[in-house]
Amino acid sequence: MGELHVTSTVRIARPVSEVMAVLRDIGAQHEWWPGQYRSDPLESDAQGRVTRARIGNDVKVAKDEFEVVYTHDGGAVDENAQGYRWELAAPSTIQRSQEGSWEVRADGDAASEVTLNLMVDSVLPLPGFLLRKALQDTANGATKGLRQRCEG
Repeated sequence: MGELHVTSTVRIARPVSEVMAVLRDIGAQHEWWPGQYRSDPLESDAQGRVTRARIGNDVKVAKDEFEVVYTHDGGAVDENAQGYRWELAAPSTIQRSQEGSWEVRADGDAASEVTLNLMVDSVLPLPGFLLRKALQDTANGATKGLRQRCEG
């Protein structure tokens, strides 16, 4: 199929520090990311940030488990943003590769603009428009779930 890229952005009525605290709690990610049924931290760095995790997803088109590796220092695409990146540690049952990032920017004193960038190269034998819709729905669900988690 080839690589599919999607982006989803949301405004959250919480400061950057609070949003980043939720994002860095990888072990609880499955509680607010729709379709994700597990998010198990496997390794952490000296600051306690997760550097490797096992993720389980059950989305509309397939179920998959895989490991991802996180990069925290300099992980945001934009130097004015905080965040981190991840990539698939090895191909999984349905993914050749995956890359993603969370970027969090201040939007006034007490709010944040949060962007999820996601790329997946899937081996599923489905038309591209279906895969793109499933991936976009996943990204939109994640940003909406994050907002609900942060704002209560």
